[in-house]
Amino acid sequence: MIEELTNEENIFVDIEVSNFEELVEMIAQPLLENNDVTVDFPKQVIQRERVFPTGLPTQPIGVAIPHTNPEFVYNNKVTIATLNAPIQMEIMGGMDEDTVEVSIVFLLALGESNKQLNILQKLMGILNQEEILKALKNGSKKEIFAFAKNELNL
Repeated sequence: MIEELTNEENIFVDIEVSNFEELVEMIAQPLLENNDVTVDFPKQVIQRERVFPTGLPTQPIGVAIPHTNPEFVYNNKVTIATLNAPIQMEIMGGMDEDTVEVSIVFLLALGESNKQLNILQKLMGILNQEEILKALKNGSKKEIFAFAKNELNL
């Protein structure tokens, strides 16, 4: 059986949030409701982001790939969100003052580290492609879901 890593319920389009914490609380809801993650998952993602930022200064649209440790995950899932207005996030591996305006977020809830690496490699393969980022940012829920299935094999 092929594991379904995402579904339309885990795709958020053009959402309004003012910061990263609000974003995680909102887009983690389906994961919590479906018992895919522990109740601590959103808080753990937020805490991990403070220590290990995941913002990527991809062009023309900033992307973030927040996640946390496998022990907070029951079922592997990938949530995709596009933001109406970008939020400031720290750049992965950057200095504290380095930030990027993020408009696309891939929230990873993955219970196995090899799965995480596999997904990250797939994402890295598309993040340097401007046309794909634009299509994701402007895509409908159905279009983003189709892309996640067909291009990322989620």
